[in-house]
Amino acid sequence: MTQLIIYFKKGDEIVKARKIAILFLLGAVINLCLPQAGLASAATRQQERAVKRVLVENKVNGVALVNGHGQRARVISNEQTTDQDKQVHANRLFPVASLQKLMTGIAVLTLVNDNKLALTSPLSAYQPRLPYANQITVNRLMTHMSGLHTKGAEIKHPLIGEGAQRKYALAHVNSTGKYKWHYDDLDFVMLAAIIHWTSHQSYRHYLTSRVLQPAGVHVKFYDQVQQREVPQLLTEKGQWSSLQLAMSKELGSGEIFCTPLAYWQFFHRALLDQPSRLAQFTQGRVGSGETYFGGMYLEGPYLHANGYLKGYSCTFYSNYHTRQTIMLFANNLSYRQLRKINPQLHHAYYGDWRREQKKINAY
Repeated sequence: MTQLIIYFKKGDEIVKARKIAILFLLGAVINLCLPQAGLASAATRQQERAVKRVLVENKVNGVALVNGHGQRARVISNEQTTDQDKQVHANRLFPVASLQKLMTGIAVLTLVNDNKLALTSPLSAYQPRLPYANQITVNRLMTHMSGLHTKGAEIKHPLIGEGAQRKYALAHVNSTGKYKWHYDDLDFVMLAAIIHWTSHQSYRHYLTSRVLQPAGVHVKFYDQVQQREVPQLLTEKGQWSSLQLAMSKELGSGEIFCTPLAYWQFFHRALLDQPSRLAQFTQGRVGSGETYFGGMYLEGPYLHANGYLKGYSCTFYSNYHTRQTIMLFANNLSYRQLRKINPQLHHAYYGDWRREQKKINAY
């Protein structure tokens, strides 16, 4: 090993200086050999071709996003139509459905970290008349273990304003007192309401100011978007009015439009770039089997979520150790088709096969 030797006047200190120099160089070499924190290796051409093949073989009309250089995403497009009104683009607004739940989950943890809320806080602090509310904690809402079920009811016109959204949710809730896994958007509707009740701000304002703006991300809500801004369904079965109707009921759980690139930015800046926040999601919740928390399924080392609403589907997988991430946004898949494609995408990008969790299968 080449030694950097620093000489001093006192003979005793020459040896000390030599040792310090050797340790310094050794540390520099180790640092160069280790992957840089916060950066994932860009997808190889082989990975890109494999992902593209999955899109082509399944006739997906949409885009996949994979790691590019730095924090940038590399976009893999696959168009099944020449109709520009129906093409999905990485910078075009898209209804991300349940992928919004992660945004709500991060907003909840922000309140927790500000000591304004606790995961043990009961729903009875806000809704004391709701049956079993004293046993329904924020943590149970974050894990879909609240025992709350939605009592469905049709609406003829989109709900206007958060007050109407909260009123609708509270009028159509069935509190069972059975605290077992049950995926229901109502859990995150309640979390959005708790964010409002705790912060004394609207859910929109709190989410925007404390979660999205710090990440440099802009979204639009269901009542802020015009039809021409969004890719229409490839099939003729869906209607714009039915999408807006459905989204208006999804306070905190599926009411936003976001471009694929903006969601990629949110996921990295608001989660992967925040070690302490990421640890809140992963520590103690991964490695013990099937787990869900704060808007994602967690099965170390992968984070995963699906979004589906009225013919629009999206999904992501992310290895939180390597930061390798793949996302898909499409407007011509059924939920069953999305689930079929998921393991194919995972294999194409990560090179291994992953069985879907039973909790995902039960949805």
